[in-house]
Amino acid sequence: MAQRSDPPEVSAALDERLSRDVSPDERMPVDNLDVYFDVGRSALRAIQLAQELASVSGFTSILDMPCGHGRVARWLRAAYPAARLTACDLLTDGVDYCARTFDARPVHSTMQPDASMFDDTYDLIFVGSLLTHVDADRWDRFIDLWWALLRPGGLLIVTTHGDYVAERMRGGELYGYPPLSIERLLRTYAHARFGFLEESPGSIDYGITVSKPDWVLHRLLRCEGARVVLYSERLWDRHQDVAAIARPANALSTLAQNNQRRPRFRLLGGRAAGH
Repeated sequence: MAQRSDPPEVSAALDERLSRDVSPDERMPVDNLDVYFDVGRSALRAIQLAQELASVSGFTSILDMPCGHGRVARWLRAAYPAARLTACDLLTDGVDYCARTFDARPVHSTMQPDASMFDDTYDLIFVGSLLTHVDADRWDRFIDLWWALLRPGGLLIVTTHGDYVAERMRGGELYGYPPLSIERLLRTYAHARFGFLEESPGSIDYGITVSKPDWVLHRLLRCEGARVVLYSERLWDRHQDVAAIARPANALSTLAQNNQRRPRFRLLGGRAAGH
């Protein structure tokens, strides 16, 4: 498979097609719109790198979950204008905005989403900054859901908080949490290779996570036949790690499936691309 250490550049023509309409309810920082759009552009570059490494020609059906108010969805619509785009989130106004503005199919999520909520399957599922906020048991439930929705030959791409975020925490960036709580999180991360810190005693299902690459890949490779396409540190906005797995295009023997469940990749300048 072709390998490269850097994601492809977004073309000027695509940049011109991009919708620059921003929801008044956007919860992400919009005081500097150039930065706001750059975050979405960075996500698309990561997606296209995984697409290239997996030798996937294009996508006909895409799920953006969580979609928020379209920070990434606008880039997906610009890059894949013919694709069916589904926007899913707990934020009802965000989903509705994406449906109106980017011609996305709306899926209003719940705390326990299941496959019956979706009327399509997907050859690209992009999950930007969801696993960064939920504990390990919910990782498994979400990954099982996405795998059930992923078509043969499709790509599942997720973002995570890795060593860079842990180093920032050690350096005093607390992400809005008390210092002693961050210290406890980092101790757990050091010995368990994963840590979750709840937002508050009254909100134990949402918080912040840090996770080592091998821990992330172990969770993803629970999926039958999954093949690692990419693991890259700080690929999204120079902050979050990005992992991508592919579903086999055809049914495989048990032996072949077992072989593909073993992660085989090598680092490329701090990143890893699958073989």
